[in-house]
Amino acid sequence: MTNILVIADSDFAQTTAIKQADKLAKAYDAKLHVVYFYHEDLRGLGSKGEAFRTSILERLEEKANDQLAEVCADNSYTYDVVWAKDIPKWVNQYAELYQPFMVVKTGHRSETMFYTSTDWHLIRECPAPVLIVAEDKWKHNPDVLASLDLQTLIPEKLALNHKILTAACEFAKNLNVQVQVCYVPIFSTILRDLGMQKKSDVEDSAALALTPIINELSAQYNIPLENFHIHAGKPELVIPSMAAKHNAGIVVIGTVGRVGIGQKLIGNTAENILGLLKTDVLTLKP
Repeated sequence: MTNILVIADSDFAQTTAIKQADKLAKAYDAKLHVVYFYHEDLRGLGSKGEAFRTSILERLEEKANDQLAEVCADNSYTYDVVWAKDIPKWVNQYAELYQPFMVVKTGHRSETMFYTSTDWHLIRECPAPVLIVAEDKWKHNPDVLASLDLQTLIPEKLALNHKILTAACEFAKNLNVQVQVCYVPIFSTILRDLGMQKKSDVEDSAALALTPIINELSAQYNIPLENFHIHAGKPELVIPSMAAKHNAGIVVIGTVGRVGIGQKLIGNTAENILGLLKTDVLTLKP
C-alpha cells in the first residue's frame, strides 16, 4: 500500500497537515504514517533528564493517539513520537528507507540568512516529493496548477516536466478537478522600460514556438489546449497570480537543489514563490 509520511504540527491544536494528508490518503487509497517530533535540551540533568524525557514522550503518545483517533477515524494510519532535534535528517533517512509517496507538512515559510527552516531543508534535500500545506487556502474546490519550463532543452528538466505533469494529473484525477498548465517565459523589465521589448511580443513568440510541444503534451496527458497558459514575467509573481486566477489549490513545481552559500542567497523558483502562494505546493526533484 502507498505510504504518506506526515509531519504533525507541533501544536496539537493545529491539524492542518494531518487533515490534508488524510484527504489525500482517501483519494489515493494510501496509508498514513504520522510523526510527532519533540526535542528539549536536558543536558546536565543526569538521570532526572532521562526520566523527564520518558515522561514527556509518554504524554505525547497519549495526545497523539487521541488526536489521530479523532482526525483519521476512518483511515488507516500508524504513528511515532520521535525525540529529535534535526527533523529534516530524520525525514530524509525515513524517505530513503521506506520511499513514501510523499511527505506532507504544514508550511512555515520564514527564512533568514542564518536560519533555514525545516520547510526549506525538506524542499532542497528530501528524496521524496514534499507537499507544503497552506494554513489558509484561497479555494474550496481547487484545480491543480502545473508549472513547467516548456522551452528548456536540458534532458533533466524535460524529464522533470513530465514528472510534474504526471503528478498533477494524478492529483486532478483523484480529486476530480482539472489540470491547468503554466509557463513563464523570460521577460526583461529593463528592456521593457527602455522600450526595447514588449511583454505581449514575448508571449506571442513563445506561444508560436511552443505550439507543437503544447499540442503533444495536451494529447499525451489529456489536458485541454485552453488549459495551457503562457504569461511572461517573474515566476515568483506570475505563478501565485495564475494560481489565484485559475482557481488552483495545489501548485506542482520542480525544484533543483543548490548547495553552499548560493543556496541561501539565491534560492530557486520553488522557494521564491512559496512565500506568496496561499495554496498547497508539491515540490518535485529531477
